[in-house]
Amino acid sequence: LATICIWISQRVASDPLVRLCSRLHAATGTLLSPEGLNKRLNAKAVLFLQHIFSLLLQQKICEQTQISNHLFTYFGRIRILDATVFQVPNALDNVYPGSGGCAQTAGIKIQLEYDLHSGEFLNFQVGPGKNNDKTFGTECLDTLRPGDLCIRDLGYFSLEDLDQMDQRGTYYVSRLKLNTNVYMKNPNPEYFKNGAIKKQSEYIQIDVKRLLNQLQPGETFELKHAYIGDKQQLFARVIFNRLTEKQLQKRQAKIAEKEKSKNRAYSEKSKLVAGLNVYVTNTPWEWVPMEQVHDLYTLRWQIEIVFKTWKSLFKIDHYRNVKQERLECQLYGNLIAIFLCSSTMFKMRQLLLQKKKRELSEYKAIGMIQDHLFLLYQAIQQNTQEITKILTRLFNLLQRNGRKSHRYEKKTVFDIMGVVYEYSGLRKQKKVA
Repeated sequence: LATICIWISQRVASDPLVRLCSRLHAATGTLLSPEGLNKRLNAKAVLFLQHIFSLLLQQKICEQTQISNHLFTYFGRIRILDATVFQVPNALDNVYPGSGGCAQTAGIKIQLEYDLHSGEFLNFQVGPGKNNDKTFGTECLDTLRPGDLCIRDLGYFSLEDLDQMDQRGTYYVSRLKLNTNVYMKNPNPEYFKNGAIKKQSEYIQIDVKRLLNQLQPGETFELKHAYIGDKQQLFARVIFNRLTEKQLQKRQAKIAEKEKSKNRAYSEKSKLVAGLNVYVTNTPWEWVPMEQVHDLYTLRWQIEIVFKTWKSLFKIDHYRNVKQERLECQLYGNLIAIFLCSSTMFKMRQLLLQKKKRELSEYKAIGMIQDHLFLLYQAIQQNTQEITKILTRLFNLLQRNGRKSHRYEKKTVFDIMGVVYEYSGLRKQKKVA
């Protein structure tokens, strides 16, 4: 069962049973009928695969694969949290109810929080598509350590959570919801006769629309000691970054696309303030100056690459109209294969940096490791020497073909994190962010 779900196919809910039996026979010599295989894809098989995946998560395999970088001086872990959602057959809507935002009524949501330094999966959840992001974000607070940096997008925005992070000695960078009131210290407050400040005059509310008009495209402005929220109060740095014309056009196109696909209209105010990125952070200014906050936040986009590999390489969202157990066998078999490939990739990334001072492309590397997965399975059946041979071959391939491509004037993850590495541009040189 593990052989077919993890090592050989990873597509037991999308490929025909006859084909799966053929692949199993070709790889292992095991002869099964399609009906026999279908019977084995049952609730016990799902529990077995879930147990293997749970054990792998507990092993903390990636804990020692951190890469040396400037940000590691300040932050022990860079925690990135996001979710990916995909549709499943409508017959499963009682088990996996969808979010209701599309014609499909059933969906699965996978929540992942991982450490960018090491690649370690810190928090993981598989559930119905309708599950709330913010609730999972709050649950993740239990695994915080002092010195962690949490990067959160608007889906997980919560002033209560940010306040909890601050109290626990954890740092954060988050997008700020534009309907959240922001106040600054009043330089000319009103006083009572006894010299006490009148409470209602101590802070002035920021007019976001007015601020937007004052900033030039691409300009950044910071309130170092802002007061955020009304019921839940938070004191932090707030950074306003006006989008360039090119960035604004892209965002307006996305808004128009959402209006069309979700059949809802954005208010004129929302469209106007869409020209601003607003960030809130408790990181010290000396560590992360105003100009670097946006770059630091963009590290969050790395998790989009992770999810892209899941869908485009592992086809985690491809299902036929099959029974629940068969679908879940594919899901957890896929997740195990993804975890093994991801863990191998982060170790190879560390080795390639240490030995060759090069930056590995996560997407390219995951694909190459996936291609070698069955060879690793065969090597495991033999001895550690064979495993070493395959891993050495793989490292040589990644060294030759797995380097990250550099786009003109676009920073890579290593650049933002302050990793010292070599790259080939017009000439070979060392690149220090």
